[in-house]
Amino acid sequence: MSAALKPSPEAPLIRLRDLHVKFESRDRTVHAVNGVDLDLAAGEVLCILGESGSGKSVTLRALMKLLPKTAKVTGEIQVAGRDVQAMNEGQLADFRGGDVAMIFQEPMTALDPVFTIGRQIAETVQRHEGASRSAADARALELLELVQIPSAKRRLSAYPHELSGGLRQRAMIAVALACRPKLLLADEP
Repeated sequence: MSAALKPSPEAPLIRLRDLHVKFESRDRTVHAVNGVDLDLAAGEVLCILGESGSGKSVTLRALMKLLPKTAKVTGEIQVAGRDVQAMNEGQLADFRGGDVAMIFQEPMTALDPVFTIGRQIAETVQRHEGASRSAADARALELLELVQIPSAKRRLSAYPHELSGGLRQRAMIAVALACRPKLLLADEP
């Protein structure tokens, strides 16, 4: 796992400076994010509101370096004093899910359809915390109970398509919380 996110007392947990994101095609250029500046301290909560297409999701994805390679990202993106744009794939793998987690807008596309909900949560715990299979399975049950999924023990063996939209959203929240991230990003949870 990467070094724990421990910002200095004066440094914000998130720091964005002059963040710009654009997508170019042969026909046109879409400026999705234009000059965002943001500081967020550890323990603070921030809600970003805006119309559909205003760049909220793109900003969150930029924070985790989850935009397609075709996106042109400029500006400063720091989390706990670390330059997210400079991270390599190995560092990003530890960073995502371990230090920072995201609850995606549509859980049906974020959850893997060929694995049960319980397996997806447990594998996340095993990968980021090094837990045994039995400990990870126990943590998966604990998390489904935490997010108030009815009949949590039975739902561990359910596949995403077997859950309602609301229960899939709760399962996605459980996956995001699985590794006790220091930063939780929620895209319309």
